[in-house]
Amino acid sequence: MGYFVDIPKPKAWPPPRDRDADTEERTMELLAYGAKRDPVGDKVHLWFACLFMFCLPVAEYPTTIATWALFVYSVMRLPSTWRSLIPIYSSTPFRLLLAWALWTLLSILWSSNQEAGLDHAGALRMVLLPLALWPVMRHWKCFLAAFLAGVFFQNLVQLSEVLTWFLNGQDWLTGSSLGNLSGFEKHPGKAAMFMGFASLSWLGIMFSGSSYKKIATGCFLLATTGMFATVSMAVAVAYVVAFASIIFITISKKTISSMHGALIISLILLVASVAWITAGDRVISKCESALQGLQGFVEGDVNMNNSTQLRLHWWSQTLKQTFEDNKSVYGLVGHGFGSVESIDFSLEDLNVSSKTDHVHNTFIQILYENGAIGFGLFVSLLWTTTRAAKWAISGTSTLLYPICFGGIALWSVATFFENSQSSGRTLALLILLVTFIMYVRATKPRILSE
Repeated sequence: MGYFVDIPKPKAWPPPRDRDADTEERTMELLAYGAKRDPVGDKVHLWFACLFMFCLPVAEYPTTIATWALFVYSVMRLPSTWRSLIPIYSSTPFRLLLAWALWTLLSILWSSNQEAGLDHAGALRMVLLPLALWPVMRHWKCFLAAFLAGVFFQNLVQLSEVLTWFLNGQDWLTGSSLGNLSGFEKHPGKAAMFMGFASLSWLGIMFSGSSYKKIATGCFLLATTGMFATVSMAVAVAYVVAFASIIFITISKKTISSMHGALIISLILLVASVAWITAGDRVISKCESALQGLQGFVEGDVNMNNSTQLRLHWWSQTLKQTFEDNKSVYGLVGHGFGSVESIDFSLEDLNVSSKTDHVHNTFIQILYENGAIGFGLFVSLLWTTTRAAKWAISGTSTLLYPICFGGIALWSVATFFENSQSSGRTLALLILLVTFIMYVRATKPRILSE
């Protein structure tokens, strides 16, 4: 048998639509064409995709290498796979994702800080992920396994940090006492985001009645403990919201009992306590700082050493300047991608830094930089993806509830306190969710049988 297999070409255009009688049949034919036409290339493509998924939660440089390897190889396979990409054309979430990314890039033209805009534009390369992964999306369980393996590896690194501190009095990675445990990831918030999503995924595997339930429970506890050990309060709040929504949905649908839900909540409280013991007084000090910062800001104080006051100051000033001086054109089209770095945040007689590269709030920053148009596209993307998930996973395995609903809730709440749209890896997590939900919707009969 040759490298390529000579098989009949399925009808590519017009793309299959929900209202057509033969939508299911045509969609499956298009999705299968690339693998049947190029079976060897399909296996290699799968390995590149799994490598990317494994590296994503580990560190930046391995992810960059794996990303470009995946992109380059997916382009090389286009002669065999372009027909498999046709069903994406009809996806509203993908259209909104593409429209938001293009509008964001276009806004660099009128940005007051084009250099910063071009620098942040690198994160938008992840918008290509749906096109790179779609021809092998039928292996989504392999992707999930690779991602969970990457998080598990990161959790083992965290454990090694605790062990070396216990034996030698210092963390082998930092050379000092224990800090915010995040493994090879330098940013605790990013590490926590990936571990939080892994925790929700293991929760789904536990709910689905898998034969690996004991292993899933152990990995769930490890990932959850690792997430809390990073002491990322933004992700901790987001995880509580996501977890509560999943428990509510599964209990209301009688997927699990109230007793089962109470047991899982007790486990979460237990692992959070264990994780925060390693953090010493940092959790308490962070909570006290947040409350004091909120009270101080209300009273008109802005202290650069208090992160809560500083963020509230950034948010209020950014919102104020979004529509300042009745410049409605800026309110509509934004000040341009990267322009937030040109805002003067200094205050007279107060020690406040005048510049920042982001304001720790994705929604406010998008509103300022991309205007009402960009903000509307981004919020529509989240809303439409959530609605698509609701339709797509109704009646399916409970594995999909924590992955889809929990993942979107986790990302959306966490990004209210972070700057996830300008970081390629955290943005990739959202885009992976969008891609997976598109695939579930396009192949629901097949997902139901898996």
